Amino acid sequence: MDPPLWLPARPPGPGAASWYAASDLRFFLVAIRTLVLQVAHPMVGAAVGQHSVYKTDPYGRLWRTATSVIRQVFGGYRTAEEGQRLLAMHREITGVDDQGRRYSARNPAAYVWVHATLFDAWRLFLRDYARGLSPAGEEQLFDEWRRIGLLIGCEDRLLPGSIAEYDEYFAQMLTTLEDNEVVQDLLHNAPKAPPLVPQWLFDLLNAPLLRWQRSFVAETVPPELAGRFGLPRDARTARHARLLGGFSKLLGLVPGLVRRNGFASWAMWRTSRDPRITPEPLRYP
Repeated sequence: MDPPLWLPARPPGPGAASWYAASDLRFFLVAIRTLVLQVAHPMVGAAVGQHSVYKTDPYGRLWRTATSVIRQVFGGYRTAEEGQRLLAMHREITGVDDQGRRYSARNPAAYVWVHATLFDAWRLFLRDYARGLSPAGEEQLFDEWRRIGLLIGCEDRLLPGSIAEYDEYFAQMLTTLEDNEVVQDLLHNAPKAPPLVPQWLFDLLNAPLLRWQRSFVAETVPPELAGRFGLPRDARTARHARLLGGFSKLLGLVPGLVRRNGFASWAMWRTSRDPRITPEPLRYP
């Protein structure tokens, strides 16, 4: 059955490289880097800093973000509904940042940037921390990313039309990213402790993880951006990044059913049963 006329693109189906990347629990290894790149955008950082509850309700915020990503990537014909929900939710998020610049969470370019960081993250994960990514697989991943972007309401004119255009766009955007309070908070501070856990103990337990996350970000972004965020690059950070890569590939030996996010598995199963959903032409991996 053909997609309804009102949908701007075909949702990803079985075999999607994006399904593989976004459902694998190892993807959390690159998640903090993605969040840092998102909030380093001046408008996104200001909106998160002034309106988000990530400090006061970090686990509720994480849950809502995770369920939204699952709906966007694995939702099939429900993906467009999630896009409309996101656009409506961000309508009232406006303000002025600490430099006197006005911002809006509905700014089309900022909205596209947040989505753009996902292709970068999926490609990095599949290429360097999973089973690799062939040129054909990279093209498929880009096509899926672009289709999801159209489904969630990104403007077609702002979405790069090819991988070459994307790489040029992404490199240019990296030069506009700024250090800010939210970036530093993500890099250096543990979230609010769960109930019954003393904050000092939670901070102590999170300190090694935060060090490794800073090393990973420093080694996987351009040196000038790492410097902008105050992240040194040295033999220690390089060693940490290599060890994380080796650990991720070692975990790749674990059966996929164990590695996969349970909520993502359920969403993929439900979407695959929709007769309108067709498999991707090239199955990953």
